[in-house]
Amino acid sequence: QIPVPVLRISASQHPVKAGLSDAFMVLNPSPDVPESRRRTIYEYHRVELDTSRITSLSAVEFTPLPTCLQHQSCEMCVSSELTFNCSWCHVLQRYL
Repeated sequence: QIPVPVLRISASQHPVKAGLSDAFMVLNPSPDVPESRRRTIYEYHRVELDTSRITSLSAVEFTPLPTCLQHQSCEMCVSSELTFNCSWCHVLQRYL
């Protein structure tokens, strides 16, 4: 059960987001405290959900698009109809 409607949650302290995303994190030394590290998170490929549709007892299903990972041979890789440019490496016997 959702105790508060998502649209009523204040974004003043922390932005309200719902969805799926890829990211990577880099740990950098903090200039103020030499023993500590500062986390920097770089987000990319975000899929956001319409927060007005999030209700109690609701569910979301994500269906991934085809990727190079699905190809096990050069022929399958180069003949695929993906929307990006991947290629097959004969030396490694995998996609690039």
